[in-house]
Amino acid sequence: MRLRKASGLCLAAALLSTAALADSLVQTATLKDLQTVGSTSKKQKHQQYDLVIDTSTNEYICRTKLGSSLKPTQFVVGSSLQFKLNGQNGEATTSDGKKTKCGIVRVAAVPVPAATQ
Repeated sequence: MRLRKASGLCLAAALLSTAALADSLVQTATLKDLQTVGSTSKKQKHQQYDLVIDTSTNEYICRTKLGSSLKPTQFVVGSSLQFKLNGQNGEATTSDGKKTKCGIVRVAAVPVPAATQ
């Protein structure tokens, strides 16, 4: 009986870890836009940014975390980057290796171009 419970727990853990790995998706994307969000204050000294990221299937608006630092000149609009999607969170990495973590605030499907006749 204990062996069944133990093997059942091991199987459940393996399935959950596989599902967790499947949720984390790294893909090549294009930085479509970078915009400031809100304003700074004495308490909040770092500016928040919205990154508009285009992948082959979706367009994501990903907002930097409150209190995190980002140098906007490191993220060149129109350049390609690696985008790691993990549920409601994302991480953008430039070709120079500069990373920023962000939260997904909007997802839009990329329209499929009409076929040429």
